[in-house]
Amino acid sequence: MVGERQQGRPGGAGSGRGPWDGPADRGQTLHDYTVGISLFIITLSAVLAGLFGFIGPLSTGVGSEEISQSDRIATTVVQNLTTGRQPNELDADRLSDALGRSESELRTRWGLQRSAQFNVTLTTLNGSRIVSYDGSKLAAGSRYQGNAAGSAARIVTLGEGICQPGCRLAVRTW
Repeated sequence: MVGERQQGRPGGAGSGRGPWDGPADRGQTLHDYTVGISLFIITLSAVLAGLFGFIGPLSTGVGSEEISQSDRIATTVVQNLTTGRQPNELDADRLSDALGRSESELRTRWGLQRSAQFNVTLTTLNGSRIVSYDGSKLAAGSRYQGNAAGSAARIVTLGEGICQPGCRLAVRTW
């Protein structure tokens, strides 16, 4: 019986070797497994790093700096231009004067860097149109193109009853 088993194997009967000692009977060793898994992980890591390195510059997000700048500007506008009669009721004349200044004056007033872009706009609550006062639109800064930006909004009213029931003061920085 032992001889019958050994006849189909390399080395054959009478070779002095055991029935499972042939080169085809060699199992996977720990070294083979370790090398194979290591190569797989290195290859997968290189592919993922290359993929994210390629996509990364195309998808720039909004940083905490832009978010804090827009929030600071919105808070400053509401606090400095309020009438004091009701919460978040702004003086329309003072708001129009403030938003009518040049970008460089507003940038200095709000402590923004030269490279920072900003937009301050007073719109209707649903955002369908920019609110006008004395023939001028209540907006300042760069034109917002819909790009990624830090934003802050406040619901306000104007003392002259222009915004009924309210308007949205939207501040964006990028």
